[in-house]
Amino acid sequence: MDYREQIVHGNKGLPVALYHIDHTHIRYRMTAHWHPEHEIVFVERGRLRLTLNSTVLEVGAGSVVFITGGMIHSAEPTDCVYHCFLVNLPLLMKKSDACMAFAERLRDGTVSVSPLLEDSPARFAPVCREIIRLDLARGEGFPFLLKGAIFSFFGNLLDGGFCTDRAEETADAAAGRMKHVMTYMEEHYTADLRLSTLASLADMTPNYFCHCFRQAVGQSPMEYLIRYRLAQAQYALRTTEQSITDIALGNGFGDVSYFIRAFRRRYGITPRQYRVRAEEL
Repeated sequence: MDYREQIVHGNKGLPVALYHIDHTHIRYRMTAHWHPEHEIVFVERGRLRLTLNSTVLEVGAGSVVFITGGMIHSAEPTDCVYHCFLVNLPLLMKKSDACMAFAERLRDGTVSVSPLLEDSPARFAPVCREIIRLDLARGEGFPFLLKGAIFSFFGNLLDGGFCTDRAEETADAAAGRMKHVMTYMEEHYTADLRLSTLASLADMTPNYFCHCFRQAVGQSPMEYLIRYRLAQAQYALRTTEQSITDIALGNGFGDVSYFIRAFRRRYGITPRQYRVRAEEL
């Protein structure tokens, strides 16, 4: 099952999204999902039961939890008010930034973070409260002050001893690399993506990359890419009046005949038949 969340959080100019959640919020109960952004959860009131992969955390008011990007997670609140801050850390800086090495290692899974951040002395809850205050005020200096608070949070992660180096590649780290490549594939699925390009993104040889990808995802990289392209084409058939040729070419298929064959293998009918059935519904 694909739990990846399709919502875009923040933007390239300010890749941080802030969500304040109580019982009236449509996503008060957080269903299982994952996203490439790191997530900071601050519980203001009540209780929150978080499931992070196979780990379950029961937290209360004042608790701060860090969810590493790519981790499948869900939450069940009880009379709870909580806040979620989603951060695309690499986009907050240039490649030459002194902090980029840590951001990339965190993304690739070669450094891990303890999810439950116990404040002793208090480090994280005050930063979270400051982020909430900044979001409510939204003054002219908001982008600067918000970035400062985010960097303060990650600096405290390092200084507080909450980060652990992973000397050897682990299953979780390999999965993290695969999710990074999957994100790239989904952002560039219309392009001519080569296996060598995808393997280089994971810093692996093509053969080893294919092995790791299949272990993590259950299919080869090219199978995943074709299925993603087909899903996008299926949506276009249902929601647009584009010709089948334009849909095929616009979704990464250089050969229309191949697109029709692949679509039929996947869905059991041709693109034209699918469009007719969708119009009848």
